[in-house]
Amino acid sequence: MKCTVLLWIGFLMFAIGCTNSDKNDQTTEAVDTAVAINAIDTAAEKDVLATVGTEILTALNAKDYKSFAAYFHPKKGVLFSPYGMIDRKNATQLTKANFLKIIEEHGSINWGSYDGSGDPIKLTAQKYLDKFVYNANYLHAEKTSFNEIIGKGNSASNLNEIFPDHPFLEYYFSGFDKKYDGMDWSSLRLVFEQYQSTYFLVAVVHDQWTI
Repeated sequence: MKCTVLLWIGFLMFAIGCTNSDKNDQTTEAVDTAVAINAIDTAAEKDVLATVGTEILTALNAKDYKSFAAYFHPKKGVLFSPYGMIDRKNATQLTKANFLKIIEEHGSINWGSYDGSGDPIKLTAQKYLDKFVYNANYLHAEKTSFNEIIGKGNSASNLNEIFPDHPFLEYYFSGFDKKYDGMDWSSLRLVFEQYQSTYFLVAVVHDQWTI
């Protein structure tokens, strides 16, 4: 009798062990599948944004500001930051309509403050874009990245704090004149948000060496 009971206990323990093992295997497979799907989604997002980014840079390079404005977020517009440390309180945020209006009128507005002096950056949209957006041929950038900050100087970037979970592209040049030993590096970051299954710009962040 005792032997029979022991045999039953042993069988039940073996059966429970097999069941738990099956559950663990299923859980591991589910996690692996989720990771794989996420990797595919990320790769797809990267490819889509790479194409959108090239279209935006092509428009900026051609000074085709109407085409550039077509990528503005329909509800939020676009925040423009002249430096990597985004001053959310004073940064200029423009809707598509506002942007096209100041382009057409050639009027100067305040885009923030110059690094070092603190003087207001009062420029027309065209001059701001030349100085703090497409100040280099980013269509042929030295390096590009997806969701990764490349350009790093003596001030930090707070992009991920201001725009958490927002995908972005960076276009980077390490410098243009050897005598500056890399202190003339320059970056352009395009930040996106999905709206009705389409990616739109929500921020254009220029970055460079600051004082």
